[in-house]
Amino acid sequence: MSPEHREIRESLGSWAMGHLDPEERELVDLHLEGCAECRNEAESLKRTGAMLALADPAVIGSLSEPLPRPSPGFDERVMAELHDPGPDEARRDRRRWWMAVPAIGAVTAPAVALILAFGGGGHSGSDAGVRTFAFSSLPPGVSIDGAVEPKATGTGIEVNVNGMRPGTLCRVYVRTASGKLEPAGTFRYRYSAEEHESYPATLSTAWDLSEINQLVIKAGDRIFETDV
Repeated sequence: MSPEHREIRESLGSWAMGHLDPEERELVDLHLEGCAECRNEAESLKRTGAMLALADPAVIGSLSEPLPRPSPGFDERVMAELHDPGPDEARRDRRRWWMAVPAIGAVTAPAVALILAFGGGGHSGSDAGVRTFAFSSLPPGVSIDGAVEPKATGTGIEVNVNGMRPGTLCRVYVRTASGKLEPAGTFRYRYSAEEHESYPATLSTAWDLSEINQLVIKAGDRIFETDV
């Protein structure tokens, strides 16, 4: 997880409670447009915050009172249930197991046949793995590259930027096969002078990789495009 992504996740609680200043909230909002994972967590936190606002202060105060204790003999009753099986019970368990094996095999064989007939459940072709990309026609000293990868919920995007002014806000979009431009998240370019390296940005989009033709990045007032 990139530092930018981590900072956004750490801000979700304040976002849900409305405690961020306008600039910080805008940055979180932009990130949530393209990150389904953070968006789901943010919505969950927002619902929790709404429920807390309805809580009775008197009830909240009562939570500090001592909790109820188990009834006498509770531990002994639980331990009594955790006894070792006797010889007769063990034989019955083994008999049930061996009777279950043919049934499992009967179900598995047709399933294997279907997998072999239809090629299994995975992807095939170039969409099955990671695709790399590199932007061209960039300003001198600037480079942008990275990779896109199919995910269960869409497409993961990793972007590596070098040579820009630290703190530059970068908005990432995907252009679909129909020509539609869809947001995939935002990040600020970060560079460590001590380590002489920049930090990659990890983003995501709900669009399937097979439906994406181009990656578009708006960095400051400049717009860059590349095929994927």
